[in-house]
Amino acid sequence: MPETKTDKPIIELKNVIKEFRVGKTDIRVLKDINVKIFPQEFVVILGPSGCGKSTLLNTIIGLEIPTSGKVLVLGKDLTIMNFDQLARFRLKAYGVVYQRPDWIKALNVIQNISFPLAIANKLNQETVNKCNDLLKRFGLEDHANYAPAELSGGQQQKVEIVRSLVLDPEIIIADEPTGNLDTDSAEKVMNIFMGLNRDLKKTLIMVTHNIEYVRYATHTIYMRDGRVLEGEQTLKGLT
Repeated sequence: MPETKTDKPIIELKNVIKEFRVGKTDIRVLKDINVKIFPQEFVVILGPSGCGKSTLLNTIIGLEIPTSGKVLVLGKDLTIMNFDQLARFRLKAYGVVYQRPDWIKALNVIQNISFPLAIANKLNQETVNKCNDLLKRFGLEDHANYAPAELSGGQQQKVEIVRSLVLDPEIIIADEPTGNLDTDSAEKVMNIFMGLNRDLKKTLIMVTHNIEYVRYATHTIYMRDGRVLEGEQTLKGLT
């Protein structure tokens, strides 16, 4: 495992509570969450379905604003940003890999990969060459002009990882990235994440319900019923 910096967290959640209104009732999904994530950690957020993992992840990337508490990322407080500020911050700070990649169907692989560069007004020959270099790194250089739907599930997830890297973010977010893959493809994707963390020094945060993936992590956050489990609670909460 890579050595991690321990001086200052890259992400910190302080007393975060998130409630959703259902009818006339407020449902508390995150319950007083306090978490620190340091640069170059490989963090696995683990817990059963419905425990609040995805809500926690969406709060970290600013897609959900907490009912109370603070979310500090790269020294910025996401809870005081407006919609446009959050969108610009997400584009710069994060690369995101979802369970099911969301493609622009009219575009081929290289065009889909390049799309974040166009949004950031950084699309030029140099950055397109970088996209091609990334495809080559993952053994997909011969698939640049394919439609993403023509690729296997494992290949599509590799393309999604490439797209997450094109703006060189410090933080890679992965939400159940192997959920639709067979065992062999899932193992390859996890090894890629290990390489991003070890070789490219990316801070990597992955949500999963699969306890086997704890072996890849330098830091595991265990969740149950909207809470982060600590100490003896950890084993009890997951059994």
